[in-house]
Amino acid sequence: MATKLQWKWKGLVLASLISVSCDTEDIDPKPQGEVTLSSPTVEPDGSLSLNATAGFEVEITGLDGNPSLLYEWSLAAGRGTLIVENQETGHQTQTSAPSVTVRGDDLGNESLRVKVLNEATGRLLGEDLLSFQITEAVGCYSELTIFYRNNDWGNPAMAGIGMESGNVKTLQLSPENWLMDISPNGQWFLRQDFSDLRNYTIWLEACDGSGSTLLAEGPQLERPTFGPTGQYVYFSERISYPEQTQDPRARELVRVDIETGEKAFISEFRVFSSEPRVSPDGNWIAFEHSESTFNPNGTYAGSITHLAVMPVEGGAPRFLVPIESNDLAGYDWSPDSEHLIFNWHKQSGSSDTHTNGIYRISRDGGAAPSLIFAEPEGSGRPIYYADGTRIAFHGHPAGESTQFGIWSIDASGGDLQRLSTNRYNGFLQFIWEP
Repeated sequence: MATKLQWKWKGLVLASLISVSCDTEDIDPKPQGEVTLSSPTVEPDGSLSLNATAGFEVEITGLDGNPSLLYEWSLAAGRGTLIVENQETGHQTQTSAPSVTVRGDDLGNESLRVKVLNEATGRLLGEDLLSFQITEAVGCYSELTIFYRNNDWGNPAMAGIGMESGNVKTLQLSPENWLMDISPNGQWFLRQDFSDLRNYTIWLEACDGSGSTLLAEGPQLERPTFGPTGQYVYFSERISYPEQTQDPRARELVRVDIETGEKAFISEFRVFSSEPRVSPDGNWIAFEHSESTFNPNGTYAGSITHLAVMPVEGGAPRFLVPIESNDLAGYDWSPDSEHLIFNWHKQSGSSDTHTNGIYRISRDGGAAPSLIFAEPEGSGRPIYYADGTRIAFHGHPAGESTQFGIWSIDASGGDLQRLSTNRYNGFLQFIWEP
């Protein structure tokens, strides 16, 4: 039979256990909320293409109160890179916003885990895991393909011409819709719809026809193009500056993230800035800079147009060459991002200041452009291909048939070849090269 002293000690032990149990509950509580990790691009157990990026976002419900939250992200296998606000952060990072971007770096299985913490106390509120596989990008085209717009008024269409097989794939669109570019991995087209003149729209169109996504809309959005990684799309947008009394109209350059839809203006020149083309190294944008001029009495006198470049994140423009009226017919970067080629083509009404043809100019400017190929009738953009060893263009060279076609020269302007014998009434649009 227990003595009073024994009962006293048993009571103290029991009280201590209860006290420890309560303290442990406060130190390491169970997660409080329900966390759901998702991605609009990567489904659970789905895939992310090598070198492509995808956005991930987290939602938490069931919280008591409205605490400030902190998000801890980690990649289990280290086959990717976490990116926050365009900055690479390795395999682990913390964010104050409930989203992160992942780039696929190595083939294989990967998992992204997120832990949601109370920022003030550090308490774990919940976590979730999403597994996926990083795979080789699978495009719709397996060979060098040149895309060409046929402007036959009765049956306008886009044609993709395989340079090895000679196969022609016609991509039918309504006359108000144009395909403007193809993503670096060959999976997405940029489609622009001009049917509503008050509200242009830009769409991501799956090259296999499986679906489309609205990317941007607004007044007179024009000339969308992919950047070199495929994460961003660039275009120009009509802007009004009412304080510019002589002419409030302008165009500014815009960048949109295809995963998040985040839109950012990267120019504020208050002139007509258009036709953005991002350098292959991702550091520069070439564009057309056109500034209106006025007579002393305020009447319109014309415009001064330059082929210009600027840093990809914005900054002062560097003027490379002044080009009269609409004589700048298109341009492309060299693969090393050191120079540009452009088509300088005299239009009706402009002065005879140059020889029509394809020119080359350094990105740094300074020296006058050099003519590399005289092309009296061409009016479209020349495009580098074959790792920059050759240039494709649409037109008809001197001495050749008056029928337009797709032609090729080497990077020095020699070795003229005809790439397509099809006779189109149109122009070369873009090239996809695996």
